[in-house]
Amino acid sequence: MLGKELKHTGFAAIIGAPNSGKSTFLNNVVKSKVSIVTPKAQTTRNKIRGVYTKDDAQIVFTDTPGITSTDFGKLLNNWMNRYSFSAANESDFTLFFVDVSTQHPELGVGEEEKHILDNLKSRTPTILVANKCDIVKKMRADDTIAVYRKYFKFADTFAVSALDGTGIDELVEAIKKYCVSGPQLFPEDMTTDQDDSFLVSEIIREKLFMELSQELPYHTVVTIERMTDHKSKDILMIDATIHVARKSQKSIVIGAKGSTLGNIGKKARLELEKIYGCQVGLKLFVRIEEKWFEKERLLQKVGFEKDFDR
Repeated sequence: MLGKELKHTGFAAIIGAPNSGKSTFLNNVVKSKVSIVTPKAQTTRNKIRGVYTKDDAQIVFTDTPGITSTDFGKLLNNWMNRYSFSAANESDFTLFFVDVSTQHPELGVGEEEKHILDNLKSRTPTILVANKCDIVKKMRADDTIAVYRKYFKFADTFAVSALDGTGIDELVEAIKKYCVSGPQLFPEDMTTDQDDSFLVSEIIREKLFMELSQELPYHTVVTIERMTDHKSKDILMIDATIHVARKSQKSIVIGAKGSTLGNIGKKARLELEKIYGCQVGLKLFVRIEEKWFEKERLLQKVGFEKDFDR
Protein backbone atom coordinates (compact mmCIF):
# COMPACT_ATOMS: atom_id res chain seq x y z
CA MET A 1 0.00 0.00 0.00
CA LEU A 2 1.42 3.36 -1.03
CA GLY A 3 2.42 5.57 1.87
CA LYS A 4 2.67 2.62 4.27
CA GLU A 5 5.52 3.07 6.73
CA LEU A 6 8.34 0.62 6.08
CA LYS A 7 11.30 -0.23 8.28
CA HIS A 8 13.83 -0.06 5.43
CA THR A 9 13.66 2.39 2.51
CA GLY A 10 16.48 3.74 0.41
CA PHE A 11 18.01 4.54 -2.96
CA ALA A 12 21.08 2.64 -4.13
CA ALA A 13 23.30 3.41 -7.13
CA ILE A 14 25.00 0.52 -8.96
CA ILE A 15 28.23 1.65 -10.60
CA GLY A 16 31.32 0.01 -12.05
CA ALA A 17 33.31 -0.63 -15.20
CA PRO A 18 31.56 -1.99 -18.31
CA ASN A 19 30.47 -5.64 -18.17
CA SER A 20 30.88 -5.98 -14.41
CA GLY A 21 27.40 -7.51 -14.08
CA LYS A 22 25.39 -4.52 -12.84
CA SER A 23 22.35 -5.12 -15.06
CA THR A 24 22.29 -8.85 -14.34
CA PHE A 25 22.31 -8.06 -10.63
CA LEU A 26 19.44 -5.59 -10.94
CA ASN A 27 17.27 -8.05 -12.87
CA ASN A 28 18.05 -10.77 -10.31
CA VAL A 29 17.15 -8.58 -7.35
CA VAL A 30 13.81 -7.32 -8.67
CA LYS A 31 12.97 -10.70 -10.28
CA SER A 32 12.11 -9.03 -13.57
CA LYS A 33 13.92 -7.92 -16.72
CA VAL A 34 14.14 -4.18 -16.29
CA SER A 35 17.65 -3.72 -17.73
CA ILE A 36 18.87 -5.33 -20.95
CA VAL A 37 21.90 -7.61 -20.81
CA THR A 38 24.38 -8.59 -23.54
CA PRO A 39 27.97 -9.88 -23.50
CA LYS A 40 29.11 -6.55 -25.00
CA ALA A 41 30.46 -3.72 -22.87
CA GLN A 42 28.40 -0.55 -22.31
CA THR A 43 25.08 -2.11 -23.24
CA THR A 44 23.43 0.12 -20.62
CA ARG A 45 23.33 3.77 -21.70
CA ASN A 46 20.78 5.36 -19.37
CA LYS A 47 20.04 5.21 -15.68
CA ILE A 48 17.68 2.26 -15.22
CA ARG A 49 15.72 2.06 -11.96
CA GLY A 50 14.53 -1.20 -10.46
CA VAL A 51 12.28 -1.42 -7.40
CA TYR A 52 12.79 -4.12 -4.77
CA THR A 53 9.80 -4.48 -2.44
CA LYS A 54 9.24 -6.75 0.56
CA ASP A 55 6.89 -6.52 3.56
CA ASP A 56 9.38 -4.45 5.55
CA ALA A 57 11.45 -2.81 2.82
CA GLN A 58 11.49 -0.94 -0.48
CA ILE A 59 14.84 -0.19 -2.11
CA VAL A 60 15.19 1.58 -5.45
CA PHE A 61 18.31 0.40 -7.30
CA THR A 62 19.69 2.50 -10.16
CA ASP A 63 21.66 0.63 -12.80
CA THR A 64 24.11 2.93 -14.57
CA PRO A 65 26.26 2.87 -17.73
CA GLY A 66 29.68 1.31 -17.32
CA ILE A 67 32.18 4.12 -16.75
CA THR A 68 34.94 4.22 -19.36
CA SER A 69 37.38 6.64 -20.96
CA THR A 70 36.59 5.57 -24.55
CA ASP A 71 36.49 8.37 -27.14
CA PHE A 72 33.53 7.03 -29.15
CA GLY A 73 30.76 9.62 -29.30
CA LYS A 74 32.34 12.17 -26.98
CA LEU A 75 29.05 13.80 -26.01
CA LEU A 76 27.31 10.44 -25.50
CA ASN A 77 30.22 9.02 -23.51
CA ASN A 78 30.51 12.12 -21.34
CA TRP A 79 26.80 12.05 -20.58
CA MET A 80 26.89 8.34 -19.71
CA ASN A 81 29.85 8.81 -17.36
CA ARG A 82 28.24 11.82 -15.71
CA TYR A 83 24.99 9.86 -15.33
CA SER A 84 26.81 7.16 -13.43
CA PHE A 85 28.62 9.52 -11.07
CA SER A 86 25.50 11.65 -10.53
CA ALA A 87 23.53 8.52 -9.56
CA ALA A 88 26.09 7.84 -6.83
CA ASN A 89 25.87 11.43 -5.60
CA GLU A 90 22.08 11.25 -5.42
CA SER A 91 21.86 7.85 -3.68
CA ASP A 92 21.72 6.85 -0.03
CA PHE A 93 24.49 4.34 -0.69
CA THR A 94 26.45 3.00 -3.66
CA LEU A 95 27.23 -0.54 -4.81
CA PHE A 96 30.58 -0.58 -6.61
CA PHE A 97 30.76 -3.64 -8.87
CA VAL A 98 34.01 -5.36 -9.80
CA ASP A 99 34.28 -8.33 -12.16
CA VAL A 100 36.68 -10.57 -10.23
CA SER A 101 37.28 -12.75 -13.29
CA THR A 102 39.14 -9.88 -14.98
CA GLN A 103 41.14 -8.83 -11.93
CA HIS A 104 44.74 -9.77 -11.14
CA PRO A 105 45.23 -9.05 -7.43
CA GLU A 106 49.02 -9.27 -7.76
CA LEU A 107 48.87 -6.28 -10.14
CA GLY A 108 46.68 -4.16 -7.88
CA VAL A 109 43.44 -2.36 -8.68
CA GLY A 110 42.37 -2.42 -12.35
CA GLU A 111 42.88 0.76 -14.38
CA GLU A 112 39.19 1.34 -15.15
CA GLU A 113 38.21 0.65 -11.55
CA LYS A 114 40.96 2.96 -10.30
CA HIS A 115 39.64 5.73 -12.57
CA ILE A 116 36.15 5.33 -11.11
CA LEU A 117 37.25 5.24 -7.48
CA ASP A 118 39.55 8.25 -7.96
CA ASN A 119 36.63 10.26 -9.34
CA LEU A 120 33.92 8.97 -7.01
CA LYS A 121 32.96 11.95 -4.88
CA SER A 122 29.89 10.46 -3.23
CA ARG A 123 29.71 11.20 0.50
CA THR A 124 27.40 8.25 1.14
CA PRO A 125 28.57 4.69 2.01
CA THR A 126 30.14 2.74 -0.86
CA ILE A 127 29.93 -1.06 -0.77
CA LEU A 128 32.32 -3.22 -2.80
CA VAL A 129 30.55 -6.04 -4.66
CA ALA A 130 33.02 -8.58 -6.04
CA ASN A 131 30.91 -10.15 -8.78
CA LYS A 132 31.24 -13.33 -10.88
CA CYS A 133 32.64 -15.32 -7.97
CA ASP A 134 31.06 -18.39 -9.59
CA ILE A 135 33.83 -18.53 -12.21
CA VAL A 136 36.90 -17.95 -10.04
CA LYS A 137 38.30 -19.65 -6.96
CA LYS A 138 37.27 -18.20 -3.60
CA MET A 139 40.87 -17.29 -2.81
CA ARG A 140 41.07 -15.07 -5.90
CA ALA A 141 37.86 -13.27 -4.96
CA ASP A 142 39.12 -12.80 -1.40
CA ASP A 143 42.49 -11.49 -2.66
CA THR A 144 40.73 -9.04 -4.98
CA ILE A 145 38.61 -7.74 -2.12
CA ALA A 146 41.73 -7.31 0.04
CA VAL A 147 43.49 -5.30 -2.67
CA TYR A 148 40.51 -3.00 -3.16
CA ARG A 149 40.07 -2.47 0.58
CA LYS A 150 43.60 -1.12 0.75
CA TYR A 151 42.92 1.33 -2.10
CA PHE A 152 39.52 2.70 -1.04
CA LYS A 153 37.58 3.00 2.19
CA PHE A 154 34.55 0.79 1.56
CA ALA A 155 31.74 0.60 4.08
CA ASP A 156 31.41 -3.13 3.45
CA THR A 157 32.42 -5.87 0.97
CA PHE A 158 30.60 -8.86 -0.53
CA ALA A 159 31.43 -11.64 -2.97
CA VAL A 160 28.45 -12.58 -5.18
CA SER A 161 27.38 -14.07 -8.47
CA ALA A 162 24.69 -11.95 -10.07
CA LEU A 163 24.19 -14.69 -12.65
CA ASP A 164 23.38 -17.65 -10.38
CA GLY A 165 22.28 -15.64 -7.34
CA THR A 166 25.06 -16.66 -4.97
CA GLY A 167 25.31 -14.14 -2.13
CA ILE A 168 22.56 -11.86 -3.48
CA ASP A 169 20.07 -12.44 -0.66
CA GLU A 170 22.78 -11.91 1.94
CA LEU A 171 23.87 -8.68 0.23
CA VAL A 172 20.35 -7.27 0.07
CA GLU A 173 19.70 -8.19 3.69
CA ALA A 174 22.97 -6.56 4.78
CA ILE A 175 22.41 -3.29 2.93
CA LYS A 176 19.14 -2.75 4.76
CA LYS A 177 21.24 -1.28 7.57
CA TYR A 178 22.08 1.61 5.24
CA CYS A 179 18.36 2.29 4.76
CA VAL A 180 16.00 4.31 6.95
CA SER A 181 12.35 3.99 7.85
CA GLY A 182 10.03 5.74 5.45
CA PRO A 183 6.86 5.55 3.34
CA GLN A 184 6.37 3.06 0.51
CA LEU A 185 6.74 5.06 -2.71
CA PHE A 186 5.92 2.44 -5.34
CA PRO A 187 3.23 -0.28 -5.62
CA GLU A 188 4.23 -3.83 -4.62
CA ASP A 189 4.00 -5.11 -8.21
CA MET A 190 6.04 -2.27 -9.75
CA THR A 191 9.58 -3.34 -10.64
CA THR A 192 10.68 -0.25 -12.59
CA ASP A 193 9.65 3.35 -13.12
CA GLN A 194 10.60 3.34 -16.80
CA ASP A 195 7.77 3.90 -19.28
CA ASP A 196 6.72 1.38 -21.94
CA SER A 197 8.34 3.19 -24.87
CA PHE A 198 11.72 3.17 -23.13
CA LEU A 199 11.44 -0.55 -22.35
CA VAL A 200 10.48 -1.33 -25.96
CA SER A 201 13.39 0.67 -27.37
CA GLU A 202 15.77 -1.11 -25.01
CA ILE A 203 14.50 -4.58 -26.00
CA ILE A 204 15.02 -3.72 -29.68
CA ARG A 205 18.50 -2.38 -28.93
CA GLU A 206 19.35 -5.56 -27.04
CA LYS A 207 18.49 -7.64 -30.11
CA LEU A 208 20.65 -5.30 -32.21
CA PHE A 209 23.59 -5.94 -29.90
CA MET A 210 23.10 -9.68 -30.07
CA GLU A 211 22.57 -9.85 -33.84
CA LEU A 212 25.24 -7.49 -35.13
CA SER A 213 29.04 -7.42 -35.07
CA GLN A 214 31.21 -6.21 -32.22
CA GLU A 215 31.40 -2.50 -33.10
CA LEU A 216 28.27 -1.68 -35.12
CA PRO A 217 25.74 -1.76 -32.24
CA TYR A 218 27.54 1.14 -30.56
CA HIS A 219 26.77 3.23 -33.64
CA THR A 220 23.01 2.65 -33.38
CA VAL A 221 20.20 4.09 -31.30
CA VAL A 222 16.49 3.25 -31.27
CA THR A 223 13.57 5.67 -31.04
CA ILE A 224 9.87 4.79 -30.75
CA GLU A 225 7.76 6.71 -33.26
CA ARG A 226 4.36 5.18 -32.46
CA MET A 227 3.02 2.87 -29.77
CA THR A 228 -0.65 2.09 -29.22
CA ASP A 229 -2.33 1.52 -25.87
CA HIS A 230 -2.01 -2.25 -25.41
CA LYS A 231 -4.40 -2.21 -22.45
CA SER A 232 -7.41 -1.26 -24.54
CA LYS A 233 -6.73 -3.36 -27.65
CA ASP A 234 -5.89 -6.98 -28.42
CA ILE A 235 -2.73 -6.03 -30.31
CA LEU A 236 0.13 -3.68 -29.46
CA MET A 237 1.29 -1.76 -32.54
CA ILE A 238 4.80 -0.31 -32.51
CA ASP A 239 6.73 1.71 -35.09
CA ALA A 240 10.42 2.09 -34.22
CA THR A 241 13.38 3.67 -35.98
CA ILE A 242 16.94 2.39 -35.78
CA HIS A 243 19.31 5.31 -36.31
CA VAL A 244 22.74 4.55 -37.78
CA ALA A 245 25.70 6.87 -38.37
CA ARG A 246 26.60 5.95 -41.96
CA LYS A 247 25.06 4.60 -45.18
CA SER A 248 27.16 1.43 -45.03
CA GLN A 249 25.80 0.70 -41.56
CA LYS A 250 22.24 0.90 -42.83
CA SER A 251 22.94 -1.89 -45.32
CA ILE A 252 24.42 -4.07 -42.56
CA VAL A 253 21.46 -3.55 -40.23
CA ILE A 254 18.99 -4.39 -43.01
CA GLY A 255 21.01 -7.36 -44.30
CA ALA A 256 20.55 -9.36 -47.51
CA LYS A 257 16.92 -9.06 -48.58
CA GLY A 258 16.09 -7.63 -45.15
CA SER A 259 17.16 -10.80 -43.31
CA THR A 260 19.08 -9.15 -40.47
CA LEU A 261 16.42 -6.56 -39.76
CA GLY A 262 13.83 -9.32 -39.93
CA ASN A 263 15.66 -11.40 -37.33
CA ILE A 264 16.02 -8.41 -35.02
CA GLY A 265 12.33 -7.59 -35.37
CA LYS A 266 11.21 -11.18 -34.82
CA LYS A 267 13.28 -11.68 -31.66
CA ALA A 268 12.17 -8.32 -30.26
CA ARG A 269 8.51 -9.02 -31.08
CA LEU A 270 8.55 -12.45 -29.42
CA GLU A 271 10.04 -11.08 -26.21
CA LEU A 272 7.63 -8.13 -26.15
CA GLU A 273 4.68 -10.52 -26.53
CA LYS A 274 5.90 -12.40 -23.44
CA ILE A 275 6.27 -9.16 -21.50
CA TYR A 276 2.89 -7.68 -22.43
CA GLY A 277 0.90 -10.87 -22.84
CA CYS A 278 -0.65 -9.84 -26.13
CA GLN A 279 0.02 -9.90 -29.85
CA VAL A 280 2.59 -7.36 -31.00
CA GLY A 281 2.84 -5.76 -34.42
CA LEU A 282 6.35 -4.34 -34.77
CA LYS A 283 7.58 -2.29 -37.72
CA LEU A 284 11.27 -1.37 -37.83
CA PHE A 285 12.73 1.38 -39.98
CA VAL A 286 16.41 2.26 -40.47
CA ARG A 287 17.48 5.87 -40.83
CA ILE A 288 20.89 7.41 -41.44
CA GLU A 289 21.58 10.07 -38.80
CA GLU A 290 25.19 11.16 -39.12
CA LYS A 291 26.95 11.55 -35.78
CA TRP A 292 23.70 11.01 -33.87
CA PHE A 293 25.81 10.41 -30.75
CA GLU A 294 26.83 14.09 -30.81
CA LYS A 295 23.30 15.49 -31.22
CA GLU A 296 21.59 16.65 -28.04
CA ARG A 297 18.15 16.53 -29.65
CA LEU A 298 18.34 12.83 -30.41
CA LEU A 299 20.04 11.93 -27.14
CA GLN A 300 17.29 13.67 -25.21
CA LYS A 301 14.66 11.84 -27.28
CA VAL A 302 16.06 8.47 -26.15
CA GLY A 303 16.06 9.40 -22.48
CA PHE A 304 19.12 11.51 -21.75
CA GLU A 305 18.66 14.72 -19.82
CA LYS A 306 20.77 17.74 -20.68
CA ASP A 307 21.11 19.07 -17.16
CA PHE A 308 22.11 16.99 -14.16
CA ASP A 309 24.64 17.28 -11.37
CA ARG A 310 28.11 15.78 -11.55
